[in-house]
Amino acid sequence: MADTHIESDFMERGKPCYTQWKPGNHAALVKTYEFINTDPYCRDAQFALFGGDLLNTGYSREQQQLDAERKIYFRTLASLDLHSKSAGADLSWMKFHSPADFLCRENLGPGQKPLPLTYPALNSRVIAIQGNHDTGVPEFYRECAFECGSTRFICFFASYVGLPAAPGTFRSTGAISDESLAFVENEMKAAASDPQIRHIVLVSHWSVVLGDKNFSAPIFDACKENKFNDNRRKLLALAEQHGCDLYINGHEHNGAYPVGRAGTLSDINCGTVTGPQGAWAMVEIHPAKAVFNVYSRAIAKETADAKGRATGIEYTQLPSRLFTREIPLKPRPGRA
Repeated sequence: MADTHIESDFMERGKPCYTQWKPGNHAALVKTYEFINTDPYCRDAQFALFGGDLLNTGYSREQQQLDAERKIYFRTLASLDLHSKSAGADLSWMKFHSPADFLCRENLGPGQKPLPLTYPALNSRVIAIQGNHDTGVPEFYRECAFECGSTRFICFFASYVGLPAAPGTFRSTGAISDESLAFVENEMKAAASDPQIRHIVLVSHWSVVLGDKNFSAPIFDACKENKFNDNRRKLLALAEQHGCDLYINGHEHNGAYPVGRAGTLSDINCGTVTGPQGAWAMVEIHPAKAVFNVYSRAIAKETADAKGRATGIEYTQLPSRLFTREIPLKPRPGRA
C-alpha cells in the first residue's frame, strides 16, 4: 500500500491539500483496514509494507503540522489487526535490519541545519518506508531489509530533486545517495551468500523505468540537478549481479499497477490509495512468479445537515478485488 497522503486540515501554497483525504475519508482508510482484517484471503498476510508518502506533509519542519498527521496515521493504523495484534510480538523471524539513525537534509529553511533522527525498533509486522512527502517521520524507514519465507526485501530511499520544467508544469526525480547504494550492496551480498534466499526484491518510493508513459517520474542519472547521477546505473548493475529481478515502487499514483522494464528488473508501480481510483494489493511470492492481487479502497464522505454541521460518515464504495498482475521471477543462480 502506498501514497495514502494522510493529512490534517490545513492549506499548502494557498490551496487545500488532497481534499479527498480530509477527515471523512480517514474513516475510509479504517474501513479498508477492517476489510483486510476480515477477508478470508487478506487476513492471512504475513506482513504489511507501506511504500512511502503515507502522510501528505510529513516533510514539514512545522512540528504542529507533522504531529497532526502522525496522530491520524497511528490512529487509523491501530484498526489494522496486522499491526495491533503483532505489536510487541517476537519479530526475529523477519531478520529486520536498518541503520540506527539518519540525517534529514530535506526542506531546510533559512539558517536550519540537517535534523538528526533516530529510528525506533521495529514493533509490529507493518513496515513503513519514506517517500518524498514523509522525510521527517522517524517511524518511517529510509533503508531497511527483512525476510519473509525465502525472499529478502531490501528497501532504500531516494531524495526528491526538482527538475526544470515548462511554466505551469511540474517535473522531478529521485536521487540515490552513496550511503543508500552502499546499504543495498551490502544487503544484496548478504542475501546472495544465504542458501535459503531464493529471491531478492528491491523496494523504493520512486520507480526506475525510463521512457515509459506509465512511469512519469522515475529515478534517472545524466542530469546536472541530480548530483548522485551515476547511482541508478550502479543499482541496476547490482540487481543483475545478484539475481534480483523484481522492483516495487509507489509515487506515480497509477491505480492500474503497470509493469515496466529496467535492466534485469521488472518494476511494478503499486498505485496509490489516494483518490477514487485508489488501489492496494495482496502480494504472493512464488518460486517462479510474483502475483499482485489488486483491490479498490473504501471511499467515504462526511455528511452534514442543512446548517453545515457534520452528522456522520457515508460510505460510497467498499473494497473489492479488481484484477491480478503476474510477474515472472527467476530463482537466483544455484537456487532451485
